[in-house]
Amino acid sequence: MNKLLMHALALLAAGTAAPAAAVDIKMCRALFPTGYDFSVVPDFSQVPDAPTHILEAEEIAAAGDVPAYCRVEGYVTPRVGFDLRMPTANWNGKMIMHGCGGYCGSLEGANSCADSLARGYACIFTDLGHRSTALDAKWAYNDAQALIDFYYRATHVTVQAGRAIVAAAYGQEISKSYFRGCSTGGRQGMISAQRFPADFDGIIAGAAASVSTAGGMHLIWSALANLDKSGAPIMSDAKVPMLAKAVMDKCDGLDGLVDGMIDDPRACGFDPAEIACKRGQKSDQCLTPAEVGVVRKIYAGAVNSKGENIYRAPPMPGSELTWVPVYIGENGLKGGYYYFGADYLRYIAYAEDPGPTWRPEDFDWDRDPPRLGYSRTFNNAANPDLNAFKERGGKLIGFQGWNDYSVPPTAIVDYYEKVVRLMGGLDRTQDFYRLFMLPGVNHCTGGVGPDRLDLLTALEAWVEQGQAPELVVAAKSTERLPGYPRFPLDASKITMTRPIYPYPAVARYAGSGDPNRAESFRRFDPPR
Repeated sequence: MNKLLMHALALLAAGTAAPAAAVDIKMCRALFPTGYDFSVVPDFSQVPDAPTHILEAEEIAAAGDVPAYCRVEGYVTPRVGFDLRMPTANWNGKMIMHGCGGYCGSLEGANSCADSLARGYACIFTDLGHRSTALDAKWAYNDAQALIDFYYRATHVTVQAGRAIVAAAYGQEISKSYFRGCSTGGRQGMISAQRFPADFDGIIAGAAASVSTAGGMHLIWSALANLDKSGAPIMSDAKVPMLAKAVMDKCDGLDGLVDGMIDDPRACGFDPAEIACKRGQKSDQCLTPAEVGVVRKIYAGAVNSKGENIYRAPPMPGSELTWVPVYIGENGLKGGYYYFGADYLRYIAYAEDPGPTWRPEDFDWDRDPPRLGYSRTFNNAANPDLNAFKERGGKLIGFQGWNDYSVPPTAIVDYYEKVVRLMGGLDRTQDFYRLFMLPGVNHCTGGVGPDRLDLLTALEAWVEQGQAPELVVAAKSTERLPGYPRFPLDASKITMTRPIYPYPAVARYAGSGDPNRAESFRRFDPPR
C-alpha cells in the first residue's frame, strides 16, 4: 500500500487533534447579563455592512463529546437570523459557518454544529434571512430584499457578525474562517468564493445548487415527465427497482468491478427501450411505451418545442432508486419535486411572481426559461472566475455523489471544467480547488456508496499546513448520527472504504484484494 493511502486511512481511523487555546471565560454573561442591563451589553450595531443585535445568550452544559458552549441568537438588519455557538473552554481560535438546505428558514440547523464544537470551533449558522420550512418559499413572494438575503447577502453579513461577536467574547480575532455545507449550503460556499473571497480561508461545498442555469427547471421537468395529460402518474414506483437493476446489469462492470456502483455514469449509455415490453410479456416485468418515454425524458432533461436542450444537467443512470418519491411519487401520488419546484417558480424565479395559483403545468418551455434570468442575477453560483479567492490563498473542496437526484452531478463537473479552462489548466486549478466525485452516493449523503469522508481535516491541513488532499478515504458506515459524522468513525460499523481522488482521477480496482477495502484500489487518470 502506498504511503499516501496509508496516511489517509490513518486519518479516517484516528482523526486529528486541533490545538486548544487556554480560554475559560463566561462570555454569555458578558454578552447578555442577567437582568437585561442594556447599558453594558456590547453594541454590535456598528459592524461594517452588518448592523447586528443580540436577542439572547445562554450557557449550554457539556453533553457527550460536545463541550460546554455559549449559544448566542441574534439578527442582522433587516431580518437575517443567526445562531452562534462558542465553546467556553479550549477554543481553537477559529470560526466555521455551516450551510443550510432547501429554502432554509430556520435556525434548527445550528444543531449540526456539534461536530465543529467538539473540534474546538466557534460555529455559526444562519436562516438566510427568513423564517419558514426548508420546503416553503412563500416568504419570497414579491420580496426583493428576502431574495437578496437568501441568495448571497445573509451568508456574508452573518460572517461579519460572527467575527465581531467572537472577538468580543474571547478578546482576540479569529485566526481562520471556514465554511462547510451541502446543497443550498454548497451554493452558499460557492457564492462566497465567487463574490466575497475574503470571507473564508477554506470552503467545503457539497452538491452546490445553482452552478448551472437549470435553476428549478429540472425539478418540475422530471416530476412532470411522469404525469399524463390529466395529471395522473404514468409509471408506478413499483417499476423503479426493475429499472434500476437493468441499469446496473448493463453498466456496473464498466469500471472493471461489479460492486453495485457506477463510477462514472456518463459512460453508461443505457436506453430504457432495452426493457420495453415485448409481445405477450406481463407489464409488471417490463416498461410500457409510455413508461419508456418517462424514463427517457428524465435522462434527457428539459427540451423546448424544437427538441433543443434547455440545460445540460439531467439525473444520471444509476440514480433511479432515488427518483422515488421526488420524481415518481409513492402509491400513485405526484412526485415531491412537483411541489418543491412549484414553490420556486411561484415565489422566487420571476421578476413578478405568479403566486399561489400557478401550477408546474403552466410553465412554457419555449417562453419561460429566458425569464429566469432575473433570479439567476441573484442566485447563480456559476461564475468560473475564482482568481480573487485563489490570490487570497483560499482553498476550496467540492464534493458530490454521482447518484444525486436533487442537484444533477454533471452540473458541477461542467462548472469545474470551466474553472480549469479559465484558470489556465488543471494544475493551476488544483493549486486551490479540488473536486471529489463519490460513486453510488445520493444527494449530499446516503446511497450504496461511501458517503462518510473527513473533508474538514483535509481542508485544515491544506489551509494551515499547505498539504493539498491528494486523496480522501470515504467510508460506508451503519452508524447514523444527526449532523456531521464524528471522526474517527466507529471501526466496527464501517462496511467499506474507498479512496476518492480529485477529479478527473478515479479509483480503479487493482484486480486482487477485498473490493470493500480502500487498499485494493489504485489511482487512474483518464486521458484529457
